[in-house]
Amino acid sequence: MAPPLEYTLPLGTVNRIVKECLGNKAGMTKEARETVQAAAGVFILYLTSAANEECKAKKRQTISAQDVIKALHDVDMDSFVTPLETFLHATKSTKKPVVKASPSIDAPPEHEDNVAPDTSIEEDDEETKDEHIPDDDMNEQDD
Repeated sequence: MAPPLEYTLPLGTVNRIVKECLGNKAGMTKEARETVQAAAGVFILYLTSAANEECKAKKRQTISAQDVIKALHDVDMDSFVTPLETFLHATKSTKKPVVKASPSIDAPPEHEDNVAPDTSIEEDDEETKDEHIPDDDMNEQDD
């Protein structure tokens, strides 16, 4: 019987992690892989629930990395904290700059002769405050 869908992680991901842990010489039966797959899913649900409780206690809706670390302490899995903090530190130090989203499929391609003007809100507000003349004022100036 297959594990419930809510517990399943991609089997390819589970296989890759297991292979990293065991090396190439060790093998695992299909049933063992599926068991690890289900156990990993249950672990994620359990840890997420504990982190969510911490989040609710602080009256927030978004779980942070610190909530997960606190949850690991709360569920007596302190041995996972140091490796997780090391991973988080390494991830933050190698974080790549945020790349802007690519233009949508419907948008026409931009060419040198068809470059969209830079329309940042802050700049436009400052520039147009002085330049904007209401229609009534323009009519008075023409007279």
